Amino acid sequence: MWWQRQDADPYYPYYTGSSERDWSRFVSLKKVLISLIILCVVLLMKKVNFPMAATALSRVNQAISYEWDFNKLGDGLKNLSFLNQQVPVFKNFLREEESPPATSGALIAPIYGRVTSGFGRRFHPLLKVERMHNGIDIEQVEGSPVKAAGDGTVMLAAEDAEMGRLIKIRHDGDLVTLYAHLKDVYVKAGDKVRQGQIIGTVGKTGLAETPHLHFEIWEKGTAIDPELWIKIPEKP
Repeated sequence: MWWQRQDADPYYPYYTGSSERDWSRFVSLKKVLISLIILCVVLLMKKVNFPMAATALSRVNQAISYEWDFNKLGDGLKNLSFLNQQVPVFKNFLREEESPPATSGALIAPIYGRVTSGFGRRFHPLLKVERMHNGIDIEQVEGSPVKAAGDGTVMLAAEDAEMGRLIKIRHDGDLVTLYAHLKDVYVKAGDKVRQGQIIGTVGKTGLAETPHLHFEIWEKGTAIDPELWIKIPEKP
């Protein structure tokens, strides 16, 4: 019997597998021929201009291709804030994938200094709670001049219990910059300011332990990371 022959002859699989290999090659060749026929039909239909051909091509495209929307994937990852905090690789990936706004090249750093607290969720040192930090903190000597990051109009010049003395400036492109914990404020609401104009000085008003500038950028009502669009130099 065939199974006895197989047990008795250790080389049985090698010289009996030829028919199986031939069949496998035949099936592969058949697939190639079918693919070539489909390709020829598709190319022919592209040359023919009538509705049925367009519909058929649309169906073929849906059947043989799959479009992956990486932008939606990136948005979904950004909503998972714990990835930014716990896995630096994800934070770097998301930072690299973002594109700066069209107006970003027009902005300059309001001051120079060391960034002591970055953008994102953090544990507030004074309030002792974890929450979103919508800007960055730049360490600098009290009384150092603060410049407008770009041309614009002062929306607000006021004092807040938490942010201390602050200034908000509206720029072109629905962009807003905010400067907080100021010691001095040299502008008022409605004033037109020029890029590089001194609008105040660094302080520690509001909830601040040491002198620094809290700086925010808002685009179309959404806070964005200033360090992604402006390089903050540590030295002049």
